[in-house]
This record gives sequence, structure tokens and C-alpha cells, in this order.
Amino acid sequence: MERTAVIVEDQADIRSLLSAILESSGFSVHATENGLDAVELIRSVSPDVTTLDVNIPGIDGFEVARRVREFSDTYIIFISAFVEPGDAERGRAAGGDEYLGKPFRPRDLKARLAAIPSQRRREEAPVVDAAPAATPTPAAQNLSYGDVSVTDGVFRLAGVPIELAQTEASVLRALLLAQGRTRTKHDLALALRSRSRAEAPDPDEVRAIERSVESLRGTFAAAATSTLIASDQGTGYRLDQR
Repeated sequence: MERTAVIVEDQADIRSLLSAILESSGFSVHATENGLDAVELIRSVSPDVTTLDVNIPGIDGFEVARRVREFSDTYIIFISAFVEPGDAERGRAAGGDEYLGKPFRPRDLKARLAAIPSQRRREEAPVVDAAPAATPTPAAQNLSYGDVSVTDGVFRLAGVPIELAQTEASVLRALLLAQGRTRTKHDLALALRSRSRAEAPDPDEVRAIERSVESLRGTFAAAATSTLIASDQGTGYRLDQR
């Protein structure tokens, strides 16, 4: 099954370069330069991978990612000239998986593409409920699944605020973004990196994910919650409502 990619980039030369890299990596490529058009294109073609610039016409890349995460688990790689401190974290908070600064080396992007699991990271796009999703803020995306939620950076179980270590909070946010779909340990380890690197996660990074999940499970067990963190055949984790 041929994999599909969407490029969201307003500079024609970079768009052409990205298209060549993705096509040589085995992807069927669709492209747009406008943020609003990007949301509808991703909805239409259901890509495996999306490369996303931040400074684009219409709505910026962060807002594109937030809207896309309401219906898609496409693997989002931010590719942007914005590399100030905190930009990568903003990208992850908006739903991105990786953040690559411009200018970039084609081999770095190819390495990232090769590290993505060959199996699509998501099932078919879920049907979006008629009720509108919570409106995210630039600083912190408001998310909920079952009786687990994060609002303005405060995590709650069954409505009760909880204190989490930074790694635990990052893992739980990633699981909330997945909305019941499985995130592999590989994906979670990449999401927790303080800066993007081409290499696949090492065993220590994977063990850090496993330790964080075990700690989160202890926190869940101590709370009156009907939601738990389920394992998926030892490869990843997902939120599950009992």
C-alpha cells in the first residue's frame, strides 16, 4: 500500500525540494501553500505524513496542527525557519511529532521518514462528534478523553487536579492527543525529545517512557477514574475507558 504525504509550504523552491525527498522515499505527494486549504486537504487525502511550515498564509502551522488533530493522526513534521527556544515545544503541544529547522539537510528529513513505522500510525480517521471540541489556546491545548483532561496546563483525573513530573505530563498529553488510539513507545520517545534528532530512540529513551507510564498508572489507580492506560501488545499505549 503506497504511503501518502501532504506538504504545507508557501515557498515554491522548498515545496519542490520536499516533494522530491518524499517521492524518493516512496510517498505519493499532495501540496498546498495555505493553512486553511491544508486542513481540508489533510481531511480529504488522509496522509500518513504531513510536513508543515509555521509561517504560512491563512492560519499558521500551529493552528493547522491543532485543527488536524481533531480528526487525524497523521505524522506531523514541522519544518520551519522559526527555531527560537520554545518553538519545538509549541509544535509538540499543537500536535506535532517532530520539529526540523530551516535550512535543513535532505538526508536529515529522509532519516526521519525512514524512522517512522511503516505501518500507518492510525486507523482510518475517526468520525468527529457533532459537539465542538474545546478551543485550544496558544500556550496550552485543552484536551479530554474519558475523565482525564488537561485545561490550561492543569491535568485532572475525574475532575481532581493532579501533579505530574514533566515527562509524565508530556506522555499523558500525547495520549490525550491520540484520543484512544495507540501511540508507540518509539513515537512517545520522539515526542519527549528536547530537540529533534534523526536517530531512532535508544533503549534508555524507551525505558523512560515505560517508567513514566508505570508512574501514571499508579496515579490513575489512586484516583476515582474510569479511564486507564492500556498496553497494545507491548509496542505502545493508549487511553481506554472501562
